[in-house]
Amino acid sequence: MSNDHPFTQVILEILHEQFGEVANDIFNQSPLIQYLNIKTKSANRGSKSRPALGNHYAIYVLSDQFT
Repeated sequence: MSNDHPFTQVILEILHEQFGEVANDIFNQSPLIQYLNIKTKSANRGSKSRPALGNHYAIYVLSDQFT
């Protein structure tokens, strides 16, 4: 994957826990997950480099209501 970074593995682990064998397919085919992957590139850096993570939490809350 061209947008791999340290947090990509965290996303994949969560998908594997929730969806098993189809996790990689979901990761590759979901525009929302691709967006989150790109935007979490700086998630493990300093607080000044991750200003949009609050928006990610809002997406999580909304999506959690559908599961």
